[in-house]
Amino acid sequence: MATDTGLIKFLILIFIGIIVLGFFGISLKSVFMKESVQGNITFVWQATGYVWDNYLTVPATYLWNIFYNLLWRSFVENADRIRQGKPPLLLEGTEVMPEQSQPEQAPAGQ
Repeated sequence: MATDTGLIKFLILIFIGIIVLGFFGISLKSVFMKESVQGNITFVWQATGYVWDNYLTVPATYLWNIFYNLLWRSFVENADRIRQGKPPLLLEGTEVMPEQSQPEQAPAGQ
């Protein structure tokens, strides 16, 4: 059973859900204009900002720097080198891809 669903499918389901709500006479505009809903949204937004600022900024920045410096920059640099006809940095100085080492065979007659 496939567990991965696409973004397009999700957006279509949201669109259909909005149409169904309108069919039953529920106006999203009137729901979001209510003071209690606006207060809840404001509270959730402020709480999310607080958690991000006080707990998640440092680890997220650390992980981003690892991703950017070790993976992304290396990928882009090597892609540019390959586009220029040069070997990737890890293979600098080799003209062809390294092959698997073959075990040495004993000379014939021994």
